[in-house]
Amino acid sequence: MFYHSQAAAGMDVDIDQIIASAKRNNGMDGITGVMFYDGHSFLQVLEGPATSVAATFARVMADPRHHSLTVISDREVNERDFAYWSMELCDPDHPSDDAIWRLRRRLERFSPDLHHYFFRDTGGWDLKSG
Repeated sequence: MFYHSQAAAGMDVDIDQIIASAKRNNGMDGITGVMFYDGHSFLQVLEGPATSVAATFARVMADPRHHSLTVISDREVNERDFAYWSMELCDPDHPSDDAIWRLRRRLERFSPDLHHYFFRDTGGWDLKSG
C-alpha cells in the first residue's frame, strides 16, 4: 500500500509520536514501511500481509490528523523494499540515500502519471536522482 495525504490544518502533528506508535503496532502486525512528512503532507509505504495492511490502512484513514488520502498503489509486491523498518521516518529535505534508493526502486513500477506525488517540480517531493 502506498498513499499520499494532506496534514489537517490547525492539527498538532507530533510526528515522533506517530512513528513510535507505528513502530510498536507494525512490529506486532508484520508491517514494514517508510513515511515522509514535510509538515504539510504525508507519503507512506505500508508492506506486509494483505489483512494486516488493510487493517493498518483502516486505522490510518480514520486518523483526523490528515485528509484527502489518495492511494497511489495497493498491489502486492513479491519483495519488500523496506523489510528492515517497522516504520522509518524520512525527512524530505534530508532523506537517507538508502530510503531514496528503495523508494525509487518502487517508483520504477509506477505509471509516469503518478510522478506528481514524488517530484518537486510537479508539486511533490524531491526524489530525483542527484
